[in-house]
Amino acid sequence: MKAINPSRIASIFILVASILLLSDCIKSEYYIDPESLEIWEIYNTENGLGCDSVWTLAEDQEGNIWVGTMYNGVSKFDGKTWTNYTTEDGLLDNSVLSIAQDGYGYMWFGTRSGLSIFYDNTWTNITDFGGVRSILRDYDDNMWIATSDYAVMEYKNSTWHQYYDSECEWCNVVNVIFEDKERNIWLGSDQDLKKIDDQTVITYTQSDGIPGSSIKSIGQDMWGNIWVGSTGSSNVARYNNGIFEQVALSNGLAVNIVSSIAADNRGNVWFGLFVTGAMKFNGSIMESFTVKDGLPGRSVTIILKDKHGYLWFGTIDGGVAKYMPGLD
Repeated sequence: MKAINPSRIASIFILVASILLLSDCIKSEYYIDPESLEIWEIYNTENGLGCDSVWTLAEDQEGNIWVGTMYNGVSKFDGKTWTNYTTEDGLLDNSVLSIAQDGYGYMWFGTRSGLSIFYDNTWTNITDFGGVRSILRDYDDNMWIATSDYAVMEYKNSTWHQYYDSECEWCNVVNVIFEDKERNIWLGSDQDLKKIDDQTVITYTQSDGIPGSSIKSIGQDMWGNIWVGSTGSSNVARYNNGIFEQVALSNGLAVNIVSSIAADNRGNVWFGLFVTGAMKFNGSIMESFTVKDGLPGRSVTIILKDKHGYLWFGTIDGGVAKYMPGLD
């Protein structure tokens, strides 16, 4: 047997000890226990949400998540606790359809009965517009609302401006307002899709490649493509360079209403669906997500990406789910 040099033994011991010490430092500073990661976090009435039936979601400048419910007002989540507001607190109506925050920090809530504006525990209610289905704060801090009585209204320089289509009554029933990265405003109605560019209005219909007649959702992916979802079709439309291309969503499922569209930080586009959960599109493959995968309800009404990259799913009967793409 060959004798081992004592100095070599000492060198090996020092090397092993250094590796163990380094690994211990890495573990203490960077190590994440896989069992501590919860891909889906569910929030419902059992842990503080005002109602398990959700219409809409929004994130404010402080990172609070606001949930507009169907029957019990609006709920605010600060990451630890829930605060609920109803008509008893001053909210105009307990069915909250849309939420946005303006440039001054005021929270705008679109309800079935009109508009509620909340700031510093004070409520201002406006009933003149009828129901408010969608609210948008644009790049220039102008506020847009889709109303049941006055079509689309823009609040700019302390003055309301109306966008009304005198030739198409159903085009004034606007379900969603969206601003793209080029600062164009898109209006999705029960009859068409409009793009407002420097006060020029361009109208698109099914003859241009939009699937379904009633537009319910609009989104944009990280490459700049505009995505449009509607009712009555198992396809969505991808808009690029003036052309609409239809992309099939079905994947074997009966898709009828695309309620929401959101893009995550990994390049995927997500589609919220009534009855059939959600779909994730990675550019080539559609992957379905249902209650079996962690969603708390079958029908997804809204998808929100927060500033940290988490996706929030609002459902009709299961409350809200928080999900981080990529952890699965």
